[in-house]
Amino acid sequence: MKTKAVTAAQIDTLAQRLSETPIEPSPSVKKAGDNLARRLVAAIGQERAALAFTSILFAATFDHAEARLTLVLEYGNTALAVESAAETAPVVAEEPKAAITPVVGKRQAILDQAQTGALPPAPDFNKPTHARFRDKLAQIVALAEAGDIAGLQVFEINTISSSPKAMARYRDLCVIAFAARAQLSA
Repeated sequence: MKTKAVTAAQIDTLAQRLSETPIEPSPSVKKAGDNLARRLVAAIGQERAALAFTSILFAATFDHAEARLTLVLEYGNTALAVESAAETAPVVAEEPKAAITPVVGKRQAILDQAQTGALPPAPDFNKPTHARFRDKLAQIVALAEAGDIAGLQVFEINTISSSPKAMARYRDLCVIAFAARAQLSA
């Protein structure tokens, strides 16, 4: 949609809605805009005036600019009414909110369990894509069940795809679990 430049006279018309007294016609768009900006700040405050001013002056048509000004003014009046109602309303003591517990992801939960000494579950390699890695996973599971921490630490895995990465993650979690058990027993 193309925008049509708002004239100084139209900006003066918008500014007039913010003033009780008649406004003198501005000689330029810049002076009319400055006048509108000052009156917006006085009416709705500095923070909202900057956004409102831009929104109003860059409206597609004068009718849109007028509608935006109306919305800004009505919203401002509503906000003032809400603030004054809040000041006169009796203060009710709020109940303390329950403590927010952080959401822990699945991987973090498994890591936390391993750090307490619990062995993680072995990855599920039942899908056909994992077929060629099942034997290697079985070796890692056997080492983990035997409690061979040295064997797990030297077991080499070439992490070339997702299956070996899952095996490496399982091996590393088992090593963490065995290290945690050793610290707990010491």
